[in-house]
Amino acid sequence: MAEEAQRIFVVCTDLMFSARIREAGSSPGAVLEFIGTEEKFDMAVENFNAVLFLCDLHHPKLGGEAANELIKKLRASKRGKDAYAIAFGRHTEPEMLKAAEKAGFDKAMPRSLFVKEMPEIVRRAASRIRTAS
Repeated sequence: MAEEAQRIFVVCTDLMFSARIREAGSSPGAVLEFIGTEEKFDMAVENFNAVLFLCDLHHPKLGGEAANELIKKLRASKRGKDAYAIAFGRHTEPEMLKAAEKAGFDKAMPRSLFVKEMPEIVRRAASRIRTAS
């Protein structure tokens, strides 16, 4: 039986954050799946095992309440229920961050903290992909 395809799911349109995520994910074994629509998210959940889900709570289509719905879908899926999920947003909107954790994200953090921690988080996820391969 073939090994299941594993991915790091990313919902982010901010060029600076996307570039940093791509840079952190450039290590061998890391496969990033950038997602911009709910349809693409549904396809990714159907086709890949998520090891990590990074979500910008200010994404124009998939941020805010939509992000909370995405995490609920991921947690309900066979292929994504065990993924580590991080939401990030503006520090001036603590209620949005709290709502994301309540919806099912493992961690919701201000962008400034996300920038500091993200490289290590992505590297750890990439090593999980390599280990499983």
